Amino acid sequence: MILSTPSLQANSVEDFYSQIKRKSDRWINFFLFGFFIFGLILAPFYDTWFVALGIGGLSLTAYYSTMLLLPDSDLYQYVLSAVFGIFMAQYIYQMHGLFEMHFIAFIGSAMLITYQKWKLQIPLAVVVVVHHAVFAYLQYVGYEKVYFTQLDYMSLQTFIIHAVLAVVIFFICGLWAHQFRVFSRAHSEQSYEIGRLQEEERKKDQLLKAEAEIKELNGSLEIKVKERTAQLETANRELEAFSYSVSHDLRAPLRVINGFSKVILKTEADKLSKNAYESMHIIMTNAAQMGQLIDDLLNFSRLGRAALVIKPVDMNDIVTAVVHEIKSGYQASPPEIRIQDLSGAKCDPMLMKQVWTNLISNAVKYSRKKENPIIEIGITHRNGSTTYFVKDNGAGFDMQFSDKLFAVFQRLHKVTEYEGTGVGLALVHRIITKHHGKIWADAKVDEGATFYFTLPN
Repeated sequence: MILSTPSLQANSVEDFYSQIKRKSDRWINFFLFGFFIFGLILAPFYDTWFVALGIGGLSLTAYYSTMLLLPDSDLYQYVLSAVFGIFMAQYIYQMHGLFEMHFIAFIGSAMLITYQKWKLQIPLAVVVVVHHAVFAYLQYVGYEKVYFTQLDYMSLQTFIIHAVLAVVIFFICGLWAHQFRVFSRAHSEQSYEIGRLQEEERKKDQLLKAEAEIKELNGSLEIKVKERTAQLETANRELEAFSYSVSHDLRAPLRVINGFSKVILKTEADKLSKNAYESMHIIMTNAAQMGQLIDDLLNFSRLGRAALVIKPVDMNDIVTAVVHEIKSGYQASPPEIRIQDLSGAKCDPMLMKQVWTNLISNAVKYSRKKENPIIEIGITHRNGSTTYFVKDNGAGFDMQFSDKLFAVFQRLHKVTEYEGTGVGLALVHRIITKHHGKIWADAKVDEGATFYFTLPN
């Protein structure tokens, strides 16, 4: 979660106050134990061990138990304020009415300033005023062992003046605590703002530096792109020349082999033995297969450089035309081909026709040895996308060799069983990949195969 600037600023102020609180708590620990030990020091002189241990111990217990039981509350600070007043009353009692011990309350009041909360002065002021009023009254009505002052007299006017002066001191300490808090907040917010501005300036410098680096990289990248483009154009021209040379130089010997083989069969057929006649046919068949292989390799090579012509295509029209061409060139009884209603797609129509031609031709070829060959062409929906498929009930293949399906010259059946060059499926894979689609297969030996492919929406 990303916090807004006010939230970050508020967190910064709260962290600052938390540090103040921890430091104040640490110092208060020393003072409290100092007060307790001071009470123990006074005990032997005035025989007030019970008061020193009882009142002092209860005061510390009240303070630390509140802190432990309510760790997320500031209530212990208000208990601390009252405890300072109680220690003052304890010392006055232990010293049999030494009134000057009320300065302990002023020391506590000054210590409470460190928490920067003016309200902490209230419990201390209440304890001091109530103690002075009650104990003074009890002492002057003759109640034994109640000590407020060692003087034999103190008029009401003097008492009121002392009480007012004590409250004024508490008020001044509370005011200072409030002023410190206001100053601390302003200082914290100012420090945060300075830090924020410095961070923005640092980020701005980094951004400017990054922009300069990007401009420099773009400049060098443009130069490299031009160089690579020129190299690619040169390589393409050389490849085109090589392809033309391969096509012309390899076809010429094949044409000679095929031509002379036909002449020999025509003119010397009656002189050839049966084995020689069959060998000539094998030569012609392999020459034709070599020619087909050259055509397939050239098509595979050109496909990587050809630009796609993407347009809306009716798949039904393409598949119907492909099926008609395959059936018309099929000498034996053609297999049963079932065609579902196919969804249209955006693709290169010429290349997509090549995909359907290769997939359907393969299905026909590998199912021809079945008594009732059936080929299904249709669509299915997977993960929200349209998936085309060609399914046959032919020879199938072992799925553990499926990684070889779309590699050039890789075949899962012997040439003597099924003719082919091993380039067709590699060509299909390249076309589908060029369209940013996917192609895969599922099959079982002697139970047929299904080829699936998807195209981007």
